[in-house]
Amino acid sequence: MLLHNKLQKDYTLNQSGYQLKLPLELETIIPKNDSVRLLSQFVEEMDLTDLYSTYDRINSLSPRTLLKIVLYSYMNGDYSSRSMELNCKRDINFMFLLEGHSAPDHATLARFRSIHFAPCSKRILAEVSNILFDLGEISGETIFIDGTKIEANANKYTFVWKKAVTKNQAKLLIKLADFVAECEQLYDIKIVYGNVIKIKHLKRLRKKLYALKDAEHNLKFKYKNITADAGYESEENYLFLEANNQIVFIKPANYEISKTRKYKNDIGKIENMEYDKISDFYTCKNNRKLTVSHIRHNKTKTGYVSEKTIYTCENCSDCPYKSDCIKDNNCKTPLGERTKVLQVAKTFIKHRKEDLNESYQMKGYCIG
Repeated sequence: MLLHNKLQKDYTLNQSGYQLKLPLELETIIPKNDSVRLLSQFVEEMDLTDLYSTYDRINSLSPRTLLKIVLYSYMNGDYSSRSMELNCKRDINFMFLLEGHSAPDHATLARFRSIHFAPCSKRILAEVSNILFDLGEISGETIFIDGTKIEANANKYTFVWKKAVTKNQAKLLIKLADFVAECEQLYDIKIVYGNVIKIKHLKRLRKKLYALKDAEHNLKFKYKNITADAGYESEENYLFLEANNQIVFIKPANYEISKTRKYKNDIGKIENMEYDKISDFYTCKNNRKLTVSHIRHNKTKTGYVSEKTIYTCENCSDCPYKSDCIKDNNCKTPLGERTKVLQVAKTFIKHRKEDLNESYQMKGYCIG
């Protein structure tokens, strides 16, 4: 009989006083210094006009409450909509955020994140930074940026079949046509002339979009010091931060490997050659000059044009160090017919040295 009672479907049959064992008010359970209280108060102080503008009609659960649930889940490392739904039914902290409302289902939470929160997420996060700045919780002096490498679940054979290419190409053309039509209406720019789109008209559109991007000022302050990892090191970033009068500390991409013995003994590296700044030439291990042969310009996807100076050795024939100096094994030209060439981005190298020098000076020593 006792076993039957334990396995019955109505688990509350013998729990007549179950509700009385728990406080009826969640306020008495959650500590006053709990993070969920801080988050709730923080979101209450935020201006969520942009978020509310994405709604035509608001149901019983307000966008502010949904934002609290999503942010609190993110704080705890949980990004699943189904998990959020389950927590709203089981976790007293989520029940506290709901303020007596029924738990939203996972579809409601997913729609909120993709349709309502995503379009204005940057402005909302900027609002968070502004509030923290006003409260004195952040100084606005320094920002630390880190990058993460994510392995892509794809390979070169994923998108090569003719049927798949034709199908996706048609979808892409439809999306492109809709995007162009929307841009013409929004920005009053004529792009399509006689069902033809010319490059010069697309450049006008790109210039307009970049101008709009530069005009965005969501933050009340500007960070003076920028610290980032090697993934952000580029000539374009260096010059952008310099133009904004921001001090930059970016870890060079070759920082770790440059400290190894193998790297320091590699005679083919530009760092291991002597440079004459006045006459603008490099000297290799065999005391032969590498002089400027030409200048090469490259344009990035963002439109930035970088400059590289090409240095060519005056004579590499009969050089005993040739096999150690020239190591491009994929070149089809025989080693005996090849000449040492250096591609030098002078602006990039200049800013990299300045950045390194500032970092080392903070430790009490400098580099040349």
